[in-house]
Amino acid sequence: MPAMSDPTPNRHPVRTPADIRRVLATEIERVVANPDLDPSRRAHSLAELARVTLRAMEVETLEARVQAIEATLKLRKEARAQEETP
Repeated sequence: MPAMSDPTPNRHPVRTPADIRRVLATEIERVVANPDLDPSRRAHSLAELARVTLRAMEVETLEARVQAIEATLKLRKEARAQEETP
């Protein structure tokens, strides 16, 4: 994994898959822009960052799907409760 080229601390907290994707995108850009990296090291770093980014995207998509299912189930439950109320 490449070393951080910017020594300043992360100003945005990483709490969600979207935050992780943002950080990974920044790191991918840094690796691509670093002319001092050996080509094989650059390829390895990009492959690893891409793997982790894809996983974060999968988690983000799954999280959104679960929230949509939960919202639908809640609406159905509320609709049934209203139907049962005289």
